[in-house]
Amino acid sequence: MSQPAGSRDDDRVLERFKPTTGLVVGWAGMAVAVLTIGYVVVAVHTVAGLRVGLGALLGAVVIWVSQLRPRANAHTRHLELKGPLRDALVPYLLIDSVTMAQTLNVWVGDRRFVCIGIGQSLGSDVKQRAKREREGSLLGASRSRTFSEKAEKAAPDQTAMSYQTFVVTRIEELVDHAKRDHRRRGGADDERGEISRPFAVPELVALGVLTLAFVVSLFL
Repeated sequence: MSQPAGSRDDDRVLERFKPTTGLVVGWAGMAVAVLTIGYVVVAVHTVAGLRVGLGALLGAVVIWVSQLRPRANAHTRHLELKGPLRDALVPYLLIDSVTMAQTLNVWVGDRRFVCIGIGQSLGSDVKQRAKREREGSLLGASRSRTFSEKAEKAAPDQTAMSYQTFVVTRIEELVDHAKRDHRRRGGADDERGEISRPFAVPELVALGVLTLAFVVSLFL
């Protein structure tokens, strides 16, 4: 019997992957928003102050969903990719490959699920693409395609694995383990689970309420 990706058995988190992008900008923006709100509450008790305060609150929510909320968590049976306003809970048994560019990309057939909170910098991504192109010219088109579909690995002369490489390697390990266990148990296809796409309800409600409140304040 098929077991949904978000069932109770999946609640245990095995790994919380820290975001690699947006943290500095996100927390700096949140600090500015908090200072602005504090100043308005203490010193500006006017309609203009109300508008500024609501605008700062709305800006804080936007910064949260765009810069700080996106991240990835590895659960017992599925990978959780948290997006700005919608998440993806992908069972390991359905994952075909994991790649890393400017975002973390999880492939299920032709479908791609993205985590914008983890990725390489633009410069690193350009270098990796150039490296793959050079390898392709030396190894031929078929092997180049194979290399391009693999997760980015640390170069042989590197003394330590990059965090982005660790994330891809860890997810691949969990996928391989889940698939081996599934084959060993003789599991059926209907036990592979289903992809779930829940919305970020608190964030959506906060955006809607604050946007409406800010618009109403403009007519006061």
